[in-house]
Parts: sequence; structure tokens; C-alpha cells
Amino acid sequence: MQKMLCLAKISAIRNATMGRLFLTLLAPLCLLVAATQAEAAPTIIKVGDPLARFDLLKPGVHRYLRYNVKGDQRSAIDIWTRTINFEEQQGKRVMHIAQHWDEVSNPVVIMEADAYFEPGTFRPLTSIEKDVLRAGGTEIAGYQFLPEKIIGIKDLDGNANKDFYLASPEPAFNFVYDMEFLQALPLAPGYSASITFYDPDTEGKQPPARYEFKVAGSEQIVDATGRSIDCWKITADYNTGRVRSTFWYDKQSQVLLREESTRKDGSVLVKMLLNSESADHPAS
Repeated sequence: MQKMLCLAKISAIRNATMGRLFLTLLAPLCLLVAATQAEAAPTIIKVGDPLARFDLLKPGVHRYLRYNVKGDQRSAIDIWTRTINFEEQQGKRVMHIAQHWDEVSNPVVIMEADAYFEPGTFRPLTSIEKDVLRAGGTEIAGYQFLPEKIIGIKDLDGNANKDFYLASPEPAFNFVYDMEFLQALPLAPGYSASITFYDPDTEGKQPPARYEFKVAGSEQIVDATGRSIDCWKITADYNTGRVRSTFWYDKQSQVLLREESTRKDGSVLVKMLLNSESADHPAS
């Protein structure tokens, strides 16, 4: 009997030891699962919410060269100039982003745009685009973003879309300015954001939709001088199930340095930040 009690005691000690070992091995796995689940849950950003790093949006000019890569061939498309300013409009402070596109193959401006936003939240107010038509003339399209709808600006002279109307299930951000919008987010490892975007000129009567942008990690970008810049690498699938665009943001300024987007023909559209020009820094 004493021998049986001794064996039982040894078995109990062994089982307890194995149990503690199992729990020790299980704990890191549970933490890993919890971390993965935390990363998988995007931050829901709503129009009107203050953006954590909006103060990174500084007045100034950024120019981007867009070109297409297919195999060993590279074809320049256009140069985008985007200028940020803060102004007074009807007694309120607003952020103004102006765009100016110059087509490379044809030395004419192909688009100019002015969009206004609420500082701190990036809530869109109005957007006006002027497109130079290849057949001659200019086409104007102006929109106002409201909480429950997006409408054409009726009192805008020459507005081709003055009667535009689209009900919105929830307020939407202006998709045209996603590059600056992402700059204002608290980018960090594992961070992802769900954002409702809409572009009336490309999406027409399709209602605004939510898109997820994920920080896929960190990566170095080497500039023309050989200097390495530490960047946040962000990916977006635009609800297709596969990565369609990748963005590289400078970790310090969170300014977009590069974007690559896969096109339907398998080519890659590249957008890269150009060096500033002397005209961008007028003498004080």
C-alpha cells in the first residue's frame, strides 16, 4: 500500500510539472494570437474625428513624377504639383490643397484643382477641378461634401456637374487627397485604418466605400544621393483581396516619398517625390 501511495504521489508531481510546462509553452502562443488579433482590427476613422498627426501637414509644395514601368520600359506620364496652405474662408480657417498637373508628352496643363478641408479633421468641404480637354477648351466640375450627400456646386460658373447628387450612407473623405490624408495618421507597426473615401470624378454614382490601409512594416528607400530614408510601408487592396498599391512614407515627416500601383495590364504605375525647386522657397 505504501508503495502504491508513493507511485501515486510521483505521478501527481509529474502531472503538475507537465501542466506547468504546458502553461509556460502556451502563454507565448496566447500572446502571439492576441497580438495578431489586435493587428487585424483596423482603426475605424470617421469624418469629423481629429487626426492624430494632422500637424504634420505643413504649408508647402510637393512635386511628384508619375511614370509607368512595363518590363524594361519606363514611360513618363505627368508631373503633379500639390500645394498646401491654410487660409480664411467665410470667417473660418480652412486647409487648401491646390493641384497642378503637367503632362510630359504634351506641354500643357491637363488639370488644376482646388480642394478645401476642415483643419484638424481633414473633413472635406468643396472640390473644384478644371480639366484641359485635348479637343480644346476647359471642363469644370465642382462638388460639395455634406454629411449625408455629395452634391454639385450650383453657383459655380461653368460647372458641368452642377446637378450632381449622390446620397452617402456615411460621411466620406475626398479620395483624391489620400496621400496627404495618410500622412496625418498615427503610423506605427501593426497599425491599420478603415477609411471611407469617395472621388466623384472617377466613381460616379457608386456610393462611398470603406478601404483598409495597413502598415505592412518598415523599409529603407535610397534617394539619388545614396542616402537611406527609413519609411513606413503601407499597403492597400481597395477591397479586391490582393495588394494593389504600396506607399512609402518618411517616418520623420510622414511625407509620401513613393507609391507603386499595379495596373490591369501587369505594368506598375510609380509616383515618386521630386526635389524641391528654388521657386518653392521664396526669399523672405
